[in-house]
Amino acid sequence: MIQWTVLLLTLLALGLLIVKKPLWLIPLLGAAVALEISSTWYPDLGILEKVLGEVSLTRFTSISIVLAACLRVFFEVEIRARLMAFFKDPVTLILLLYIAYGALSLVYSADMGNTVKEILRLLVLFAVFLSIALLLDQDSILLPFHGIHLAALALLPLALYEGISGNLIWQGENLLKEHTLRVNATFVDPNIYARFLILGIVANFVIQIFTHNRRIKLIYWACLPLLLIQLLLTGSRGGILTLGMVLVLALFFLPNKKNTVYFLGACALGAVVLLLIRPEIWERMLLFTQDLEVSSPQRLYLWQAGIAIFTDHPWLGTGLGSFQTVFLQDYIHLKNIPDGATLSHTTILTIASELGVLGLLVLTALWVAILGRLYTLYNLNRAHLSVFSETNEKYSVAAGYFLWAMTVFISSQGEGRFFEDPVLWLSCAGLVFLRLRQESYRYRVSE
Repeated sequence: MIQWTVLLLTLLALGLLIVKKPLWLIPLLGAAVALEISSTWYPDLGILEKVLGEVSLTRFTSISIVLAACLRVFFEVEIRARLMAFFKDPVTLILLLYIAYGALSLVYSADMGNTVKEILRLLVLFAVFLSIALLLDQDSILLPFHGIHLAALALLPLALYEGISGNLIWQGENLLKEHTLRVNATFVDPNIYARFLILGIVANFVIQIFTHNRRIKLIYWACLPLLLIQLLLTGSRGGILTLGMVLVLALFFLPNKKNTVYFLGACALGAVVLLLIRPEIWERMLLFTQDLEVSSPQRLYLWQAGIAIFTDHPWLGTGLGSFQTVFLQDYIHLKNIPDGATLSHTTILTIASELGVLGLLVLTALWVAILGRLYTLYNLNRAHLSVFSETNEKYSVAAGYFLWAMTVFISSQGEGRFFEDPVLWLSCAGLVFLRLRQESYRYRVSE
């Protein structure tokens, strides 16, 4: 009864947002991504759940965003014109190319059922991507960053409770085998929790660029240690490495380089303090290679399997979504991979094994298009980078979206969610929207 009540309240609230405040659905999606535990809030929907997949707040919010955008397309001529412009964007075309290539792999897929499921999932995410791009406007450009930043901060009390008490409120049985307590809060996996916290840190940097009040900026600075504490409690080595790489990228791409340098210094100081307080965490970090060989051999086996599949099917792969099937049928015994190995693997190897060289080329083209967008925005007025410049405003936000996409990509090499992560599609939608604004700005200037 409680689950049906929660479901009804969720649908009523989302319906109200669709009609009255569709823009609020975008930051809500960012917050919903953090609530993987929401899959336990709702009742079993039977055949509907088999069609939609696991029911969660993220899925409900995604569908609501698509419905809200469809209403605007139906009633507003300007939105219909914007939709046509979005389909001319290189990022949109490359994402469509990836989906089309995945659909083409049905011809030779080793698992047609999984390929169809992956195609449908990508099509839904593509609809979410277009819908977000349509709903965004000048006044809401920072809403996604605020949504993820606030959601990451809101998890702090729960993270502290789990870290201090040692009582994991969800999926604890899956983490009992770990030697060090790893906080997962509302996430299935502590590594995904760590990824979300890094997204929150990037969001903090971007928001600070547009914050001119010194007191408010100090509040944002005070939030950064709170996010770092949570990251350390996850015990995620991949999260620590991802954060380091993202911060280095931030030095190149974000205008507020001093903030990044100061934060790097604070991280170094925090690392020294942590070394003194919790040396076992650093022991776990330093034993990464040994851990792979001894306590986590399945990851090495999966890498070997991915390379073996790619070697046997280098150009076209074995079909979108077929890694698990091919792995179990042809490689788990032939390549001496144990039956107990899990199916967590890296994004690059997954794409290489499922879609071959051509899939990797499409992935490369996507990053070229994203970087091209950043270069164009930066090059418009690089001699006068100022937060008061509309050009730099667009560049700074675009850089934030780029760093979000890179966070998802880097961390997905240890936990294989890349194209499946809504934040990637949210980031691409933001970049496509900024491209349209760039063209509108050029048109106004030329007049």
